Amino acid sequence: MIYAIYEGNMERLEKKLTRIINKCKKYGCEFHYRKVGEEFRELEDEKGNKYTAKFILVEAEGKAIVNGWKFIASIEHTAKGNIINRIDDIEVPEKYYSTDAICEHCNSKRYRKDTYIVMSEETGEFKQVGKSCLNDFTNGLSAEAVAHYISLFDELIQGETPYSGVSYEKYYHTETILRYIAETIKHFGYVRRYDSGRCTADRAFDYYCVHYGGGWWMSRELIEDLKEEMKAVNFNANSTDTVQLVSDALTWITSQEESNNYIHNLKTACNLEYVSGRNLGILASLFPTYDRELEYQAELRERERKRAAEKAKEANSQHIGNVGDRITVNIDSIRCLTSWETQWGITRIYKLVDDKGNVFTWKTSKYLDDEVKVIKGTVKEHTEYRGIKQTELTRCKEIA
Repeated sequence: MIYAIYEGNMERLEKKLTRIINKCKKYGCEFHYRKVGEEFRELEDEKGNKYTAKFILVEAEGKAIVNGWKFIASIEHTAKGNIINRIDDIEVPEKYYSTDAICEHCNSKRYRKDTYIVMSEETGEFKQVGKSCLNDFTNGLSAEAVAHYISLFDELIQGETPYSGVSYEKYYHTETILRYIAETIKHFGYVRRYDSGRCTADRAFDYYCVHYGGGWWMSRELIEDLKEEMKAVNFNANSTDTVQLVSDALTWITSQEESNNYIHNLKTACNLEYVSGRNLGILASLFPTYDRELEYQAELRERERKRAAEKAKEANSQHIGNVGDRITVNIDSIRCLTSWETQWGITRIYKLVDDKGNVFTWKTSKYLDDEVKVIKGTVKEHTEYRGIKQTELTRCKEIA
């Protein structure tokens, strides 16, 4: 049977289950919560404020193994993948991007919002462990296999509704909160959490709460001040431009390869239908990251455009002068093709294009500044490279 457990009940539920565990000295029966899905429901707190809550669909089983290792990161498990929160510069293996909330220490697979990554300092091996097993690793302890068998179905049934006074975590529709973040950046720029001033994630969240009634902690005066802030800049999270920007940014991040932990985390958070408040910071970083990509792509296109224009111009290149002639070249562009170190210093090969598209090359130990516009040199040879006629020069002298 599948039980829909209110997320806020899980910790308390596990404590109650622990009190009815039958410990075995040497052998154990499996025990774990097997997550089979999740769903979001609209609830109402004691004060009548509505909020979106997560319910976990679970089954049950478990086990334990021990070694002493180094703590590397925590894993937040979501429906769209795992978010890796490192405390070290060590890159976490990709297999943990989508692994279930299993403890590789005790071999238990049950509901956990978070698990932890430890690494053997001796072998470099990684393991994913649950909170209760973490001390066994970080303290370098060892122990024999232990087992637990739990009778829990009555407790699971009780877990389907929030306990009185239970703590709860609110969730927010990802695409909607992204529109508020995008509109906030549009009017106030992007401010990170550790920058001075009011960070983008907090400001956007405040505006979201004003419109959707989630700011139960806000005084009337604060709400009015926030409304005035939005009115002053014509804040509109549902504008056509903002909706399109969010759509484009989400399409972009969805197509990205998970080349590092940050991109993996950002992609995972953006793929969630609902997010908690602790993920607003990484969501806010989507837009500056996307902007940098757009700028990079624009630079690539501009370089390609210039290169295509150069090729079109150079296609008409002609051989200039005769071998041995002393000629003057009016330079339109200069580029160092290659350079290498010799016992006499650095040798460079320059490609020079004049104002008519004729191509010249010059092999020299001199450094040729981009500002040089005119040189005089001797024609050494007429050559051709990839169908482009080139005039090789020697004994050149800068004129201007």
